[in-house]
Amino acid sequence: MNRTYILPLVLAIATLTGCGSLDKQRTQASEDPNVQISKILAHYRTGLNSGTACLTATQGWSEPVDCDGLLRETMQLYAAFPNNERVAMLAALMAYQTNHQEQAGYLLDQLLSGQKPRPEAAILRSRVALQEGNMGFARTLLQRQIRLNPRHPELYETLAAVQYLDRQYPAALQTLAMSERVGAPGWRTAYHRGLIYERQRRPDAACQQYRLALSGNPQFLAPQGRLVSLSNGTNCSVAEG
Repeated sequence: MNRTYILPLVLAIATLTGCGSLDKQRTQASEDPNVQISKILAHYRTGLNSGTACLTATQGWSEPVDCDGLLRETMQLYAAFPNNERVAMLAALMAYQTNHQEQAGYLLDQLLSGQKPRPEAAILRSRVALQEGNMGFARTLLQRQIRLNPRHPELYETLAAVQYLDRQYPAALQTLAMSERVGAPGWRTAYHRGLIYERQRRPDAACQQYRLALSGNPQFLAPQGRLVSLSNGTNCSVAEG
């Protein structure tokens, strides 16, 4: 999964507070699972910020994150605290990052079994569904969560991605506009809009959106790659001139 989308999920786990009463009883009798969650998140987030999360080191200076080890540690925590939503969400994320899609899907389905807003779980579950080729499930899940939490921008962005993959380009553009209206950063929606315009064979419009994305967030390098790709045979370039 792209780092741009993983980091919000990590931050969401850090702030998630829901847990069952059974877990509260266990927490009083043993180590607080939140302490262990924070340790795992700190390790994982450090690697994610450095761009080395779940990668195999190929240079001496590269320190990979042992995601399989983090998954084992998290699953041990999940066995002790199965009703703790932070534990379950972290376990699902680690399972997803280590390509255990079925395990991730199961954990996320447990989190989504009630009629409650669980946007981060829905976003990750929709990505699992897309990898399984179940586009309809991903769309229905996101639409249901949007009804429960209509001001969550990442839900709209992910739904727009599903519509993009399904070649529903006008609908994807409308959904992106809604995501921006409820708080999605303009640089990110500009990049996604550029991808849609490319598919619609509108290179000049795509170029404009990629420039907006790059100027809005110079650290986000994906638009630069698209601008270079579009520069062949068009007036598109990284910098207007």
